[in-house]
Amino acid sequence: MKHIKNWRFSFLIIYLLLFVTLLFPSSALAREAEVEDTVGQGETLDQSLVMYGREVVMDGVINGDLLAVGNRVTINGDINGSLVVIGQNVNLNGTITGSSYIGALNMIMGPEANAARDLYFIGASLETQDGSSIDRDLHAVSLEADLSGTVGQEVDTLVGPVHLIQILYDYMLDQGWLSQPLKFDFPWFQRGFERQAIPGLAFGLPTFQNFMFHTANSASYSEFRDQSSKQAGTIDVERLKQWAVPLLRNLVALLILGLLVLWLLPAQLSFAGEQVRKNPWRSLLTGLLVFVIGWFAALLALLIILALAIFFYWASLPNLGFLTGTIGLSTLGIALSIFWLDIVFFSKIVVAFLCGSLFFKRFLPKYAHRRIWPFLAGVIVYALLASIPYLGWLVAVIVTFLGLGAIWKLSSMRKQPEAQVAEDSPVEEDMPEASATTEA
Repeated sequence: MKHIKNWRFSFLIIYLLLFVTLLFPSSALAREAEVEDTVGQGETLDQSLVMYGREVVMDGVINGDLLAVGNRVTINGDINGSLVVIGQNVNLNGTITGSSYIGALNMIMGPEANAARDLYFIGASLETQDGSSIDRDLHAVSLEADLSGTVGQEVDTLVGPVHLIQILYDYMLDQGWLSQPLKFDFPWFQRGFERQAIPGLAFGLPTFQNFMFHTANSASYSEFRDQSSKQAGTIDVERLKQWAVPLLRNLVALLILGLLVLWLLPAQLSFAGEQVRKNPWRSLLTGLLVFVIGWFAALLALLIILALAIFFYWASLPNLGFLTGTIGLSTLGIALSIFWLDIVFFSKIVVAFLCGSLFFKRFLPKYAHRRIWPFLAGVIVYALLASIPYLGWLVAVIVTFLGLGAIWKLSSMRKQPEAQVAEDSPVEEDMPEASATTEA
């Protein structure tokens, strides 16, 4: 049994490596990539480069793509290609002719920095100093921003979601929709909004999506602020519907399917959630492998079924060819439907139930043994998080991979007696009751 599992895991790894290899363009593969932590001033490299270290400094010229990973990353030179950075503090002072993808705690674009194409950023703090420029679009998700540079085309950002929630609560309080005030007053979030250049509008309330930098054709900050204050008293019903309707559809679907799973397969649901809790990174990697290889396996199965059906027709066996095609395609359709349900719904249900259970065991142990309340709380919180612009897709992707990994682990355990699968979860769920009895 162990040999079979190792063979299956090796098979998944090989196909994942093949998939990642196919993702890279041939021009990037044709050039040899090296790993360094420093490129000196005046040094020119005609190849793609991977830079890794505690402190990464690039002062030269790279005629290719650059991947930089480090605690502190400083880019003072020019990059004739795309830039990918993962670090804690990132300082960008050079020119990038391609697109830039940056994930960092803090990022500063210096006065001489220029991004010739799009710039994508996700992190805690984003600062573009006066003189910096982005020739095309800026896409950013940040808790605070100090934006003084220029952007040639569109700016699509989400800055300070906590402050947006505070504004929404204040409006609901003014309208009398809440019986008591619920406010979020965090000065470390407010600091970023006070420095923000130009706010935008969503639902008729001031937010920070789709705003424009100070350019020749943009309005001044004071004029835009007056316009925002006038429209802050009304809600854009159409935009509110565009946000609320998909949220409710997703929530209803998760509740219906989740309640069925909770009723029919409670032990399996608890077991899958425990796999995510015990081995989150393994579940995440396994879910990624299952997601990637699942579609390749479906395509391969489709080609095999069609090839067999055509072969039997060619061999003057039309009945056998028809039977092969009908049964094979029907079976493949059912398998794909189950796989799609796992991706879209069941993976989310597993993680939502786990998060709800952990919350109730930590803060409300009296109700933790009742599966329904942790499930409802987890699903509702997930649906709200998944509806947040720009952050929602990231939450959905992570939850999907975690849930898929747990479901794969559960499916591999189905070969064992079902009693063994059901043994683990009820014991854990009855623990709060046992502890309560002991205390009494």
